[in-house]
Amino acid sequence: VGPSGFVYGVDMTDEMLTLARANAAKAGAANVEFLKGEIENLPLPDASADVVISNCVINLSTDKPAALAEMFRVLVPGGRIGITDVVADDQMSAADRAAAGSYAACIAGALTRSEYLDGLAAAGFARASVTFTSGEAVPGMHSATIKADKPAAS
Repeated sequence: VGPSGFVYGVDMTDEMLTLARANAAKAGAANVEFLKGEIENLPLPDASADVVISNCVINLSTDKPAALAEMFRVLVPGGRIGITDVVADDQMSAADRAAAGSYAACIAGALTRSEYLDGLAAAGFARASVTFTSGEAVPGMHSATIKADKPAAS
């Protein structure tokens, strides 16, 4: 973020927050704050972030529409998201995905590409994309990068 930027890190566990704070202190990072919260209820004000990133958290959410809506809420107009997640092929049913793996492995909760794109659109995002980034994690399930923008204010 550069010397004038600021980073909020959010995690739902005290253990990860303690580790993140210790690592930031070792690195001398003064422009970061770690907050306890969940992706469905971020502890940030409306329109307070330029970018939201997430690494295999949406799959773990039990309320994916709420998670996507929260990311939209905290973004400034013109802000953007960058998510890495496991994404299923469109032809995989929810039962197929559940059979493919567990929530701990970020697989059972995977959205399909179409479900991701539809969910992002429903939350208000524009210019959404889901790009498979490597081979299959398991048959029909891929590592992916998800990007979208919050439209600029008119």
